[in-house]
Amino acid sequence: MKKFISVLLIICFLINGLGSRIFLMAEDLPSYCDPFSDDYDERECNRYLLNSSMNSIQDLKKQIEDAESDFETAQALATKYRQEAESLDSEIAELNVQIKELEEKMVQLEASIKENEEKVDELNQRVLSRMESAQVSMHFDPYLDFVLSATGFDDMLRRVYGVEAITSKDKKDREDLKELIEKLQADREQLDKDKIEMDEKKEALTTKRAQSIIMRNYWLEIQEETEAQIEALQNALEDERQNYSGILANISDLSGLPSSQGMTAPVPGASISAGVWRYPASFGGGVHLGIDYAVGIGTTITSPMNGVVIRSSDSCPSYGYLGNGCPYNGTGVAAGGNQVTMIGTAMDSDGDSFVYGVSFFHLQSGSPTGTGVVMQGDYIGKVGSSGNSTGPHCHIELYYLGPGDMSDIEEDYLYRDYSMSFNCGWGAYGLGRLCENGVGAPCRLNPTYYFGQ
Repeated sequence: MKKFISVLLIICFLINGLGSRIFLMAEDLPSYCDPFSDDYDERECNRYLLNSSMNSIQDLKKQIEDAESDFETAQALATKYRQEAESLDSEIAELNVQIKELEEKMVQLEASIKENEEKVDELNQRVLSRMESAQVSMHFDPYLDFVLSATGFDDMLRRVYGVEAITSKDKKDREDLKELIEKLQADREQLDKDKIEMDEKKEALTTKRAQSIIMRNYWLEIQEETEAQIEALQNALEDERQNYSGILANISDLSGLPSSQGMTAPVPGASISAGVWRYPASFGGGVHLGIDYAVGIGTTITSPMNGVVIRSSDSCPSYGYLGNGCPYNGTGVAAGGNQVTMIGTAMDSDGDSFVYGVSFFHLQSGSPTGTGVVMQGDYIGKVGSSGNSTGPHCHIELYYLGPGDMSDIEEDYLYRDYSMSFNCGWGAYGLGRLCENGVGAPCRLNPTYYFGQ
């Protein structure tokens, strides 16, 4: 008892955040945990301490799941941006090649333009020189002088046609060169536009690439922070599990509790509206992994054997509906409504003791018992219709965990990392874990063989 009192004086447990811890002094505990109070109740205090610790464990598990989910999301986002960055790198490289080709083409066109401009200047110079020479020697229009100096009419016609041919050729050359210059100039202007467009594209892609690099760095930062967060949560979870073990170690009456002589019906007098392993055809015939006790709301549910309540969830309204997923906070089986899960021991007719798991679903709001030791016939909760339910009933599932008595529970079974189905799964997978098919522990049992009608 002294050891128990000393434990009560200062208990360390987890609160919200990344494993922050505070000290809960004796004056912060309920009055029934104060050994000097008239309200002191060792069993109720044990339940309170275990429930607080178990809630912390469940909360930490949920935080770890959330952190791992966030980590997976960050990884997916990083992969997306990394792929985008690689794609942009490829586009940038291709555009750089295109820009280089355009620049080379521009250089060639500029050289061609310059060459043609020189030809135009040369031709113009020849025509002007010829006209100037004729004007100096004849002192009047060279073309007219050339025509009038003909020796006869036939000669004059030839000279007229010759002059026209020369002037036409000059004009044609000028027009061709002018057209070529205009075309080359237009090409040059187009290339300038193309270069501007390419530069704009390159700038935009470079910006996107920089953004991708930033996102990649952001992911690395998120990765480091998330990994550190997960590690901290896992360490905190291990600490809280040790705290839970420490609390159980101070429950002096656990190892001394005997196994029950068989099991009793948890809802005496109730009728079974649906059995295992399928719903009746009138209900749709789907998978049904437990039995439903149909009885009025508020009917008391009792423990079928001696044991320990390891999980208690009470966050749903008393009345749910078909398809309701409550509870949503990860403290219980989704859609199971308010619920209690326990581990207990019972002896068969030969006196051999075995360990079982039991889950009670759809309880009335405010009725589930807390975590801690329960004896056969002790209060578990009250019938409700919470979660995925269309009417008042208690759905109960039974699991076989292996041989052992209460001391084995304390030393082993309480500390196993069971899922909410005691690792027996749900749906079609749950049907693959039936003890009656020769599956070893953990496996599912037909409650009617143990509880009776």
